[in-house]
Order: sequence, then structure tokens, then C-alpha cells
Amino acid sequence: MPTRKYKTDPNQLLAEGKLIVSSTQDAKYQYKVEMVNLVLSGLTPSYLSQYCGDSKNTITLWVKIVDEHGFEALKEKNHPGRPSKLNSKQLSEICAVLKEDDPKKYGFNVWDGPSLSAYIEKIYSVKLCVRQCQRMFHKFGFSLVRPQTFPSKGEQNEEERNEYKKTK
Repeated sequence: MPTRKYKTDPNQLLAEGKLIVSSTQDAKYQYKVEMVNLVLSGLTPSYLSQYCGDSKNTITLWVKIVDEHGFEALKEKNHPGRPSKLNSKQLSEICAVLKEDDPKKYGFNVWDGPSLSAYIEKIYSVKLCVRQCQRMFHKFGFSLVRPQTFPSKGEQNEEERNEYKKTK
């Protein structure tokens, strides 16, 4: 089996790896550094793969990455996701409209997912699904309030409750 020819001194890498393991809080990063440290200490990637659940090729790749680019290259990259269809100015305008608490001014009875979706499509020509609009309510700090169909329990409105029960 061929042994790896390191570009960087393995002892220096091992010392750096030990410092990282003791100082980092990121579990995935720490795990990868520990695997590289074990290889640098003399264990083979095939031996480690039997016990850790990662393939020999994965561990070998981690060692190669550390040798060529340093331990920082093993850290997870930030994946920002899909960009928003609405910019921050539009979002703040929508939030301001919702805080006005007058949906009738815009042709709706209440602000909910379907009405917000229709409003955004009408004003900004951006089509958002109802569920995305519901998430937007949550993001702005609103919570779902379901309409009450009958008088609530209480000592003062027993007659109203009984009357409501008779009609339904």
C-alpha cells in the first residue's frame, strides 16, 4: 500500500489538529479533524472506516484537503438558499400594511394567507403561495387567531350560549 507524500509536515498538522479539537464547538468539524488526526498518528483510513461509518475514500479526502488547504477547509460552508422574491424594502412595506390592521381598506375582510398572497400579487406582481404567506406572518411576529363561532364561556353570557346552542 502506498504511503501518502505530504506537502505539509504531518507532525505540524497533527499539533494544529489537536489544538482545534480542544477549542472548537462544531461537532461535525471536530469529528473530521479527529479522523485526520488519527490518520496522521498512524492509523489507516481503511482501519478507521470499519469503525466510524465513513468510507476509506472520504477519510482519505479529508486528509488530502487538510494537507493541501489546511484544517479550515474542512469547515461547513454557508449555504444561503434560494434568494427571496421580495426585497427588504417590500417586506417592510408589507409588514407596515399588516400592522395598520385595516384589511378592508385593501379589499379583504381579514389578513390571512390567501388574502396576503392576493395582496402581494396585486401590488408587487410576485406570486407567493398561501403557506409562504403564513410563514411571513410568523416572521413578522403575528400569530394565528381563529375566529370564535359561539359566545365564550363565562358567567355573564350563559343565556347567549344557550340561545346559540338552540339555533344550531
